[in-house]
Amino acid sequence: MIQSAHYFEMKGKVDKAVQLYSRGGNQKKAMNLAMKHNLTDLIENISSEVQDGDDPEVLKKSIHFLMQNQQYAKAVEIMISLGNLDQALQIAETHNVILKEEMALKLCPPTNNDPNKRVQRIETLKKIAKMVKKQGDFRLGAKIYTMANEKMKGIKCLLKSGDVKAVIGFAQTAREAEVFILAGNFL
Repeated sequence: MIQSAHYFEMKGKVDKAVQLYSRGGNQKKAMNLAMKHNLTDLIENISSEVQDGDDPEVLKKSIHFLMQNQQYAKAVEIMISLGNLDQALQIAETHNVILKEEMALKLCPPTNNDPNKRVQRIETLKKIAKMVKKQGDFRLGAKIYTMANEKMKGIKCLLKSGDVKAVIGFAQTAREAEVFILAGNFL
């Protein structure tokens, strides 16, 4: 496939060459050629097909292209796969990217014993939970607030969802008087 792509590139049929390079697994060559000839549709196709294990340079070019074309959700996904969690969170927050559960959980920083990083982690979790709550995913908001040890905010999210079973389950596991009171008033 790569040989065919090279043939089409030599013949001046760049669009076919880009498609064949991409299908043949040479994403870097396909991206460079598409950008050189300003083939935006093909760049978009390459950007949508990038995956976690791809060349970081191709991923960064894809992010740049997606940001220019206001495709922020896909750009955030690629940033998460590259490990740029802070930048991904900032862009998601700035451009109101709808966070799916998988994306939101990947944005959550890992637990740490260092007190400074623990405080930073809690602040990040609160940001993510607030974003998810604004988007209307109250169950996920409650889950992330709980990860940040904010059980009161977590139960309030669940109360907004109206899910009786989830409220009861949350109250049973939280084992706090205030949470029991809120859950009791809801029921």
